[in-house]
Amino acid sequence: MDHREYGAPPEGHPGHPYPVEGLERAKADLNRGDARAARDRLKGLVGTYPECIELRTLLAESYRRDRQWNEAGRWGYLVGSAASEREREAFERHCAFGWKSRITEARLRHLLRAGDLAAIADATGRALLRELPHKRNPWRTDGPFAAVSRKVAALRSRRSWR
Repeated sequence: MDHREYGAPPEGHPGHPYPVEGLERAKADLNRGDARAARDRLKGLVGTYPECIELRTLLAESYRRDRQWNEAGRWGYLVGSAASEREREAFERHCAFGWKSRITEARLRHLLRAGDLAAIADATGRALLRELPHKRNPWRTDGPFAAVSRKVAALRSRRSWR
């Protein structure tokens, strides 16, 4: 028999209840200043309960305490109060775009470990999801001339190695 205590799912998020014991331990770790232990607990819980916003917010806070802005932006990306604009930009620069010119919804689902992005998004997150198809990587210049110059550079490098 399982003796763990389970809490009701967060309001507006149907699904399985999440273990209160693990959440309380993670909060205690954060209060004690042990962000790494809290992060380890919370990553496991987010993997099991991906639609719980409270878990994602606490995970963003644990990364923020260690000054890992890109990871704080990752876990708070679709929750307005969980990440600042600076953290969201750091996440996009380091993780989401990579060398690609656009962020696809499939890539974002993979990075955020969520099957349904709308389920974990608040008003700020829904606005980000609406902008997603039009968002371009600001650190990569794309266009016909940029593509041609990359191709010419690749051909020159091949020729110099022969």
